[in-house]
Amino acid sequence: MDLQKYEHDPVFIFHKSWWTDEGYVQRGLDRETNEKIERQVPFSDIKEVLIGPAWIRMHARSRDSSGKKKNLYRQGLRLVFRVESNGDITYLSFLSETKKDVDSWIQRIHTHAIPAYVTDLDLHDAKREDFYFHYETIIRQPLHEAGLDFPELIDLKNEEFAPPQWKPDSFFKRKEREEARSKSRMKKIRLVIIGTFLVALVWIPHWPLDDDMNVMFLMLGILALLFPTYLHNAWKPVQSLLDTVMVGAVLFAGLTTANLYTPITAAYYSTTWTTLLIFAVFHNGAFFLSRFRNKKDIRPTRKR
Repeated sequence: MDLQKYEHDPVFIFHKSWWTDEGYVQRGLDRETNEKIERQVPFSDIKEVLIGPAWIRMHARSRDSSGKKKNLYRQGLRLVFRVESNGDITYLSFLSETKKDVDSWIQRIHTHAIPAYVTDLDLHDAKREDFYFHYETIIRQPLHEAGLDFPELIDLKNEEFAPPQWKPDSFFKRKEREEARSKSRMKKIRLVIIGTFLVALVWIPHWPLDDDMNVMFLMLGILALLFPTYLHNAWKPVQSLLDTVMVGAVLFAGLTTANLYTPITAAYYSTTWTTLLIFAVFHNGAFFLSRFRNKKDIRPTRKR
């Protein structure tokens, strides 16, 4: 698997890639000219390759003898090619998950006499920025000395067998940024829940049913809080749908509670339902537009 499609490139949008007898080829779109181009990396520019374990977390879990749940991992390999051209250094990353694919990679490396090294550190969650700044800190051995042992069949193992993860300084800084964005989103989510409930409790019961301005202000208010949380984050496709259901549940919970102090007619429930449907169209449309943009920059990975 070519991992370049998951890495942000400021001048290039990745479409597909392949290997030839001369080297590695990428096809994609130039961000400035919006033209389709091909970029080539000849084997002569590949100075070395680093091979390390890549433990991929599965959704399933196991239990140990004491009944405690354990995370399950599928074993893979991460191959990182160090490329030097005209004084510039970059890194190409690939993920291999089968013995046949691993053997194919080793054959290609030997055929073109690329110096190869192996590490015991798990490289699955490493990003390009980590290699740019901390590649030399990775403890490694020449492949011909350390050897490479990869299972013939796909094997699932408990987390207790997982190798230590490579965590340079850039890894921790990235995690701090992700946690900060997550906390900021949760604050806005709480504000949306509280604000929407109060609006449904206090304001909606007194709406003139023929006044569309109230509907517009409500939708814009919720969108103004939720939409910024989607920017620069590659959320799962269902995220906006879940948020829409959350807003709907809070709206009707507030309106139902309002019925305790003032009669709520069916017309208000109908108006609220219409408001929710209009909100869903704009909200989910905005989300998928932002996701289309974000997926060029950030791709979600399974966390350890």
